[in-house]
Amino acid sequence: MIRLWLNLARSGGTLLSRCLGCMEGVSLLSEVHPLGVRTIDPAEQAASWHGLLQPRELGRWAEGRGRYDDLIALLAERAEGRGKTLVLRDWSHLDFLGVPIVQPSFASRSMQLLGSKHELRCFATVRHPADQWASQQRLDLLRGRVEIGPYLRGCRAFAELATQVGFVRYEDFTTEPDAELARLCEGLGVAFDPTWRERFRSYAKVTGDEATVAASIGEIRPARRHALEPAVADAFGASADYQEACRLLAYDPAIARRDDA
Repeated sequence: MIRLWLNLARSGGTLLSRCLGCMEGVSLLSEVHPLGVRTIDPAEQAASWHGLLQPRELGRWAEGRGRYDDLIALLAERAEGRGKTLVLRDWSHLDFLGVPIVQPSFASRSMQLLGSKHELRCFATVRHPADQWASQQRLDLLRGRVEIGPYLRGCRAFAELATQVGFVRYEDFTTEPDAELARLCEGLGVAFDPTWRERFRSYAKVTGDEATVAASIGEIRPARRHALEPAVADAFGASADYQEACRLLAYDPAIARRDDA
């Protein structure tokens, strides 16, 4: 069985990776994807983070050598042999937004590839689309490169997928970390480790925006809503994709405007 955790950029994935990855019995690969191996290499993570590959084996698997699905199956088998459970934090950004690396397909390529040969256990984490947008605009890689229409189309497609596989909302996690982490573990078929709080601050086998996480790593605080520029707020409010994404994920579609804040 392959366990796939689906999440979009700036939806709390780095913090959640610390919390899930530090649990006893979990071997977490972070932001891996069949189209992203030359940017984030699952073979390198498996070798250096978890010892699931020997250095001499990297010549076969690193940088996309060998089939991605064969590599993941091998790593899952080896993790299981050590009494661990392999969890893939999927780089779902490549499927539902893509900028600036690939064109989005608005479907999970990881699920399509891995599910053709293996049993999958999938679960998602989500964040309010407006707050996720505001957070993305603070990221150098995405600032000024993301158009509202394609972004909201991706949010809707991801929300549709999340409702199919099950999801935890980032905002709920920041309010009730233990309860929502337990739900995430249940969804992925992973044993929940209640001692995670003892280790998550120092757990470093993650990818993502370390500066943001480091600023608040002392404690997990309830997520706050963000105000958007008036033109952006108007575009969101007029979008059927935005309204449907909010409905599917049980979010309030109301948006605070910066001129009202």
